[in-house]
Amino acid sequence: MEPSRRIDLGIELDQKIPYLPLFALVYFSTYVFVLQPFFILSDARQFHWMLTSFVSISVISSLIHAAVPSKIERVEQVTVGGLSGWMLGLFQKTCKPYGNFPSMHVGLSVPVVAANFIAGGPVIGGVMLAWAVLIAVSTLFTKQHYILDVLAGVAGGLVISALAYWL
Repeated sequence: MEPSRRIDLGIELDQKIPYLPLFALVYFSTYVFVLQPFFILSDARQFHWMLTSFVSISVISSLIHAAVPSKIERVEQVTVGGLSGWMLGLFQKTCKPYGNFPSMHVGLSVPVVAANFIAGGPVIGGVMLAWAVLIAVSTLFTKQHYILDVLAGVAGGLVISALAYWL
């Protein structure tokens, strides 16, 4: 679908969130963050739950991206120097500003936090929860997602992770 016909799910509050490219470092830390549980889970059932959650969140989010063609108004052509600017610029060359609903960065963070509470206890789980919140905030400050994308990512991550755990 052509980008002009995509749905803009932004709300007025999204316009008030500043663009802070320094948060790109947190945004891209998601890729390390989501791998971490695979190193701490020792029980095969927990490992299977984690893998099932990740695959399910990725597939369902991708199907929603196709069914609800969304777009985002983001800061293009990043001119900020340093590592953050370079990372955002490279990312924007490969990832277009549409297909943002729901946020997979946020959705995949949910089972990571749960796994850390299960395997690492409240201290490790709390640290990972703080990291997950920073990741969610970073998607807003780097203008990669809207608030509704983030909320849908949390809701989807919770539902899918709970179902995978229950099953």
